[in-house]
Amino acid sequence: MALLARYNVMLIEDDVYSELYFGREKPLPAKYWDRDDMTLHCSSFSKCLVPGFRIGWVAAGKHARRIQQLQLMSTLSTSSPMQLALVDYLSTKRYDAHLRRLRRQLAERKQLAWQALLRHLPAEVKIHHSDSGYFLWLELPTGSDAGELSARALAYNISIAPGKMFSTTASWTAFFRFNTAWGWGEKEEQGVKRLGELIREMLT
Repeated sequence: MALLARYNVMLIEDDVYSELYFGREKPLPAKYWDRDDMTLHCSSFSKCLVPGFRIGWVAAGKHARRIQQLQLMSTLSTSSPMQLALVDYLSTKRYDAHLRRLRRQLAERKQLAWQALLRHLPAEVKIHHSDSGYFLWLELPTGSDAGELSARALAYNISIAPGKMFSTTASWTAFFRFNTAWGWGEKEEQGVKRLGELIREMLT
């Protein structure tokens, strides 16, 4: 926060996965430590409730009016019936119960995916595990190209997200993101097995 204030730079905090934590305590956002109104805290219901609704918000402080003007110029507004339906749902206690079930389900699926990756991927691949969300970050050996792996995997209908998609530099070309949110079964197990085979082919 001190750096933001010193250089007069705003922080745009994308916190759409904040409800998908697996521990007892919800991690605090950067906005919590913001005392100078330098953080635009953005979140959404699309990752934890209804993907199709695309309803979110931004806690923008002194910048709220300007952001509202820009939003009106670009999209006017989100569907009013959808917003009203969401308000009605949130007025009950069902949302908290839904989140508890969702967290348990995602934690179980992430554990299953992690175990499958350990079984089928070469030992040289590092798996960076976290206690929240539904992604795992994997690191190929130095010099490997996750973009090439992604292209090969797509031929078998296996989708991964190469690290270069999330960077403006070439620093993360050996990394890729793996989605663990899907239900786990034989199809997913075979997909991970095939991914391991493709990695071994690249490393030989």
